[in-house]
Amino acid sequence: MPNTSSLERINQLKAEIASLQQAALQELMERRNSLSRELAAVDAEIAKLSGKPVEGKKARSTSPASPARNLPLQELKELLAAAPSKTLNIRKENLELRNIKVLANANPQLLKLGGKGAWPTVTLLK
Repeated sequence: MPNTSSLERINQLKAEIASLQQAALQELMERRNSLSRELAAVDAEIAKLSGKPVEGKKARSTSPASPARNLPLQELKELLAAAPSKTLNIRKENLELRNIKVLANANPQLLKLGGKGAWPTVTLLK
């Protein structure tokens, strides 16, 4: 081994580790792709022999069915007045959370945010 400082040797080993990790990752990805192709061929053969089409995986929807609604304060007040206990679940009603937060912060005497975690609610105070 040539005369190198400890830091140079550590950097050299880190580079070697990174290279080995990259090679292992590449090998695993190639193996996964190969197995996926083989599985697709097996599925096709099963479909051919059974006469039934193979059910593919359904793609997950990344967008909601419809965009969240931005309501002006007056419409929100009317909606809350008609709601049981004057409270609405923001997600279930498909309301824009950012808009509701702005309205609640601007009108703390009128609106109160509540709920837990991913299920926020808004309540009409008056």
